[in-house]
Amino acid sequence: MGILNCDALLGLLDAGHKTHSVIANNLANLNTPGYRTARVRFAQRLEEILDENGNPLSGRHITTEVYRPMFRDVGADGNDVMLEREIVALNKNAVRMRLYLTVLHSRIRKLRGAIEGR
Repeated sequence: MGILNCDALLGLLDAGHKTHSVIANNLANLNTPGYRTARVRFAQRLEEILDENGNPLSGRHITTEVYRPMFRDVGADGNDVMLEREIVALNKNAVRMRLYLTVLHSRIRKLRGAIEGR
């Protein structure tokens, strides 16, 4: 099944949820002086749990890390949150989440069919 097994998909959905939360927090602090944009890093963590064929290693879970990238466009108040950048990040994450949910739904439908003998 590769990386798209159910456990991995659930980990990706958790990471996507955390990403949505971080972006929402960024948007909530759009006008907060001194606030710096946060991001969630999990692609590197994802690579750490895969073998050379792209299959998850047993006993390993997808982890995430919140970090603060250094954007150059900092306002006079020290805030670097840009509405446009956050909306793009939110939309990209939403597309990823829809993909993960579609694949997970397909896996569940196949399992249900196998259980019911279809």
